[in-house]
Amino acid sequence: MTFAEEFTQALRHQRTLMKHRPDRLRIRLLIYLIWMLGFGFFFAGIHGLQYGRLGTWHWWRHDVPGHLVVSACVTACFFLAFRGFEKLAPQRWLDTVVAWRDWRAGLFYTGTSVACSAVGVVIGLAAVDLVWATPGWYRALANPGFWGQFLGISAFISLLIGLRYRARWKHEQLQARVTEAQLKLLQGQIEPHFLFNTLANVQSLIDFDPPRAKLMLERFTDYLRASLGQLRGDSTTLSQEFAMLEAYLALMQLRMGERLRVEVHLPAELGGIELPPLLAQPLVENAIHHGLEPKIEGGTVAVSARRVDGQLWIEVQDDGQGLDAPRRRGGNGLALENIRARLTARYGPAAGLELLPCAAGGTLARIQIPLPTPAP
Repeated sequence: MTFAEEFTQALRHQRTLMKHRPDRLRIRLLIYLIWMLGFGFFFAGIHGLQYGRLGTWHWWRHDVPGHLVVSACVTACFFLAFRGFEKLAPQRWLDTVVAWRDWRAGLFYTGTSVACSAVGVVIGLAAVDLVWATPGWYRALANPGFWGQFLGISAFISLLIGLRYRARWKHEQLQARVTEAQLKLLQGQIEPHFLFNTLANVQSLIDFDPPRAKLMLERFTDYLRASLGQLRGDSTTLSQEFAMLEAYLALMQLRMGERLRVEVHLPAELGGIELPPLLAQPLVENAIHHGLEPKIEGGTVAVSARRVDGQLWIEVQDDGQGLDAPRRRGGNGLALENIRARLTARYGPAAGLELLPCAAGGTLARIQIPLPTPAP
């Protein structure tokens, strides 16, 4: 990751509340330094214009350093207030505030910011008088005009920040709609050759093995019922996802016979977890089509879910040809990138998909999804 990308990512993280910040300390300190210099010179410029000494020696010697000290105190108050809230407040409080997309978010951030600014200004003026030995900060604080100016500037900045947040929320909503449309398009695409092959197999078995043809048709109906049921919503539960996978694997077992062995493990306590639908099926399809079908003896595909360090791991493992084997047809990389894009759109950088080689041969595909912190 380049410096510009890391800096941009840190800026995005500054806009939300999180207990553990993944950005490097030097990047965060650089952001605070930019804020301090920006606000310091901004208010020093206003002060210089107000008293007609902008750019003069007195302005550079007294006004700019004094406003930088006040800005440093305000920045420190912001850091202590928001970082203290992130560290001390329960995670469910942070999740609630982050989920606000209305006047409550504006009231919280504006009220907290104005309070931090007021405390920082008082401390900063006291520090300026202490350094420059000009005891007049109490006269400034007792002046109604000073607080009127302070509230006016605070209201203006709060309005700009509110408009910026509103524009960002609208962009996020639009992006979510686009992602949802792409997701529904993906979910609505059932592979034609899979449908045709299954129906052709049923047709060929009707004359020679009617019981097996009937069973295959039942399994095919179970699979369609499970998968189409998930297409109607934006989320599903892990138990529903595994039910769809079991129906798909049962159908594939009828096609491959004893060449395909299946292992499915889902702990009961994880069945109610919500996630985007049809995340794991492309991984199971790849495991069978690219890993097991090319082998004469076939093999085993194992699907499991477990909780690891506050994350949900969904794993699809096979003992097939492995990652180095030639792909039988295109589209595998596209399907994997699609899964990664959906995970990022829903969960951000905390979620991901990785492919790992197995020591005994085959491939392990692992989806990692952050789990919400349970309420006490």
